[in-house]
Amino acid sequence: MYVAGIAEVLTNSKRFLADDYDVFLVANDKYGLYPEIAERAGMRIVNQYKRPVLNRTEKDKNAYAEIIFHLKEK
Repeated sequence: MYVAGIAEVLTNSKRFLADDYDVFLVANDKYGLYPEIAERAGMRIVNQYKRPVLNRTEKDKNAYAEIIFHLKEK
């Protein structure tokens, strides 16, 4: 349900984007869902940037990172 929902949002947003668009999506993809999301939305991941999260509001102090996905039209 999550994968389908995010893919639908990306698909619906395309009509508001320029022809050669760049989408940057920030997510914690610990389950590896975003390649499938990009595929369903007719997009491709051209790059991934891993970014450490240093200032967490939670009490959990374990290392945490999120990924910035650079998406383009397929």
